[in-house]
Amino acid sequence: MSGISLPVLMYHYISRYKGATAVSPEHFEDQCKGMAQAGWRGIGLTEAEAFLRDGAPLPPRSVLITFDDGYLDNYVYAWPILQKYGHQGVVFAVTERLETSPLLRPTLHDVWAGANPALPPVDAPMHTHSLGFAERRDLFFSWEEARHMEQSKVMSVAAHSARHLAVFAGSQWALPDRHARADLAQRFHIPGTRTNTFYQVDAPTVWGLPRFKERPALYARAHLPCPELVAAIRRLVPQEVAEARAFFQNPLAVAELEALLATWPSDRLVVPETDAMRHVRIQQELTLCATTLRRELGHKVASLCWPWGSGSSPALDEGQKQGFSVYYTTKMGANPPASALAVHRFKVRDTGWNWLKLRLELYSHPWLAHLYAACRL
Repeated sequence: MSGISLPVLMYHYISRYKGATAVSPEHFEDQCKGMAQAGWRGIGLTEAEAFLRDGAPLPPRSVLITFDDGYLDNYVYAWPILQKYGHQGVVFAVTERLETSPLLRPTLHDVWAGANPALPPVDAPMHTHSLGFAERRDLFFSWEEARHMEQSKVMSVAAHSARHLAVFAGSQWALPDRHARADLAQRFHIPGTRTNTFYQVDAPTVWGLPRFKERPALYARAHLPCPELVAAIRRLVPQEVAEARAFFQNPLAVAELEALLATWPSDRLVVPETDAMRHVRIQQELTLCATTLRRELGHKVASLCWPWGSGSSPALDEGQKQGFSVYYTTKMGANPPASALAVHRFKVRDTGWNWLKLRLELYSHPWLAHLYAACRL
C-alpha cells in the first residue's frame, strides 16, 4: 500500500462538559493552532469529496475536520476557532434536530470582538426532571445558523440521517435471572436518568417494554414488538411518567410484569420486518434527510455520515438514489484516493496538539494508517 491518505478527524461535542465524545474549546483551539503552525490545513468538504470520490489531488498536509450530529457548541465554539486558524470543516447534521429560529446566537466571534455576550449554555447539557432524575438535553444549532456558517466558507453542513434512530434487532433482552433487580433500567424501558441524546427506537415503545437488543436503524433489519405484547404491557404498566416510575419502585408490580413476560411465547415477542418494509423505512429516512438539506441549504449534499458509523447495502442503494456519493464511518483506517464508499475517521481525544500531531502523520500514510488501525482493534 503506497501513496497518500487523507486523515479525517471525528469530533462530536466541543464543550467543557466532560464526556467520551467531548473535546474542550481550549483543547480544540490548541489542536487547531498546532495544525496551522505545523502546516496542516483543514480542507473544505468539496475539496475532500473530489479526492475521496474522484481521486483529485490534494495539497500536502491536508486534513478533513468533521463533527457529528449538529450540536450548538459546534457553532458557538468550533466554527470561530476553525476560522481563526484558517481551517475549514463539516458538520454532519441530524436534520430533524436542527432548530428553526431565525435568530443568530452569540459565538466566540462576538466575545473576541469585545461584545461580551452571554453565550448559549452549551457546557451544561444535564437537567433535572421534575421527578428528580437527570436528563441530557443538548442544544442544536438552527438552520439559519447553518446557512450562516456555510456562507462564511468555513463550515459546511452535510447529512447524518433525519432522526438518528436505532431499531430493535431481535428478541434478545436481559432476563431477570441474569441481572440484579437493581438493574431494572437495563432490562425495561422505564422513566429515569438519561445521559445520551440519541436514544429513540424506530418502533412502538412503552414503559415496561423489554430492552431488546438495539442496532443502528440504517444498518440492521428491524424487529417490531408484537402489538399484542405492547397492549398487554400497557394494561399492566401505567404510561404516565410519575405513575410508571412509581410502578418500577414497587417490587410486587415488577414481579407481575416479569411473570407476564416469562409466560409470553418467545416467538411472539417481536416480528421481523420484511424486505419491503425495510426498504420503505430506509427510503423515508434518507429522503427526508436529503430533501430537508436541499430545501434549507439551497443546494444538494453529497456526503452522508452513517449514524453510529454503520450503514448497509439497502441503505447504500437508497443513499445513492438520493444523491449521496461519499459515505463516512466511525472505523479507523486509511483514506486513499477514490475511497468514497467507506471513509475512515478517528476520534479525537480531549487533549492537546501533541497527541494529535503523531496521529496525523500516521493517518496520512496508507500503510501506517492501516497498520495502526489494525493494532487498535
